[in-house]
Amino acid sequence: MENVTKVKKPSLLLALVPFICLICFMLLGVLVLNAEPQIALILTSVITALIGKYLGYSWGDMEQAMIDSNAMVMQANFIIMIVGCLIGVWMAGGIVPGMIFYGLRLFTPSMFLFLLPMVCSIVSVSTGSAWSTAGTMGIAAMGIGAGLGIPPAITAGAVVTGSSFGDKLSPLSDSTNLAAGIAGVNVFDHVRHMLYTTVPSYIISIIIFGIIGLGYKGTVVDTGQINGILSAIDANFNISPLIFIAPLSVILMIAFKVPAVPGMVGGTMVGLVFALSQGYHLKEILPFMFHGFEIATGNEMVDMLLNRGGMLQMMETISLVICALAFGGIVKKIGCLDTIIKVILRYCQSRGSIIFANVATCIAMNFLAADQYMAIVIPGQMYKPIYEKLNLHPKNLSRTLEDAGTLTSGLVPWSTCGAVYLTTLGVSAFQYGRYHFLGLINPIVAIIYGFTGFALAGLDESKPIKNSINE
Repeated sequence: MENVTKVKKPSLLLALVPFICLICFMLLGVLVLNAEPQIALILTSVITALIGKYLGYSWGDMEQAMIDSNAMVMQANFIIMIVGCLIGVWMAGGIVPGMIFYGLRLFTPSMFLFLLPMVCSIVSVSTGSAWSTAGTMGIAAMGIGAGLGIPPAITAGAVVTGSSFGDKLSPLSDSTNLAAGIAGVNVFDHVRHMLYTTVPSYIISIIIFGIIGLGYKGTVVDTGQINGILSAIDANFNISPLIFIAPLSVILMIAFKVPAVPGMVGGTMVGLVFALSQGYHLKEILPFMFHGFEIATGNEMVDMLLNRGGMLQMMETISLVICALAFGGIVKKIGCLDTIIKVILRYCQSRGSIIFANVATCIAMNFLAADQYMAIVIPGQMYKPIYEKLNLHPKNLSRTLEDAGTLTSGLVPWSTCGAVYLTTLGVSAFQYGRYHFLGLINPIVAIIYGFTGFALAGLDESKPIKNSINE
């Protein structure tokens, strides 16, 4: 057991050392050396453990902290693996291809900017991936936008806005499941609670794009890329409106508060039936669930979008989550987070100011650590006990982590999200950032709700939500 008499509390400067190292390793490793972020996290954890030894903690103490930290999200990791299986069979069953097919048919030249975020949202919700959406629909949209004479930065901003919205609200998204797991809430409860902040922000964003798009009305556009995608999907899948039964089943499970694990398993079984109806045999479908779906349609964009899913693909995300939580567990155990939180609470004691600080911390982690997972994990561990003191339900925390952590990642040019969007869309966040309206508006809405108390859920419903931690 830990000998508390030998344990020292870290000073603010010492408490910041792990985060400074994390920033340096992330920027050098991920952005300069093109290394995986897991390596930076492991190296930072080693340095943090050495600090812990200096403060008097044993390796056993810190190892147990890493285990306990990861135990919090075991359900989320399990759900992420099931989601990999679900995506594999939804691809094979024509469910995701069908949603893309019908979504793309919404495009009209005069309504391009107004509809573009919506179509990207449909694709992103159905795949659970903003990056895949940007790398497929986004590339096609950039070509159409160029034909309309729309500046690339505006088109890219619409793509990122729509892709981020769908990714954030999709139960298939790893970041959605991670935020719910860190806060300790059911992923479906988390998604429902996010609607309060995300939908108004999204509607405002769509209206702004619609107004901008009026300036380009009447321009003739070459829709060759879109028609090529539609033809490839139509040639390889039996597309009918029946495919909407699958996403509708998930929506109903969310509405009726079905637990996440059986809900995802149910969605996977529905996808398996659709895959059988597409002519695949069970011996083909089972490998899709583990290795991911594979098809050669002859259209590179379609193949890039559909060849994904499977439990194995999700293991990279899970390994990142494990490394991030191992680091988070150590910095929490040795008192670094407590020291930083005490400084924050000197200046932020009201409910509104604490949620504001939560938003600011998430955004800061995106800019400093250059990774949206760290913008979810670290602030989640820091603010969870404070939300409990305010009698705020953990789903308020998970929502804030996504409002500020997930959505602002695309605004950072040197982040993993910024790098992906630059590679796929050919536009830097320095340029499209001011048009990523959802990422700009959603954190503001979250802060407003924090100060007004609107759409905040209480932890103990028999007691009022506190206005200050001093109450």
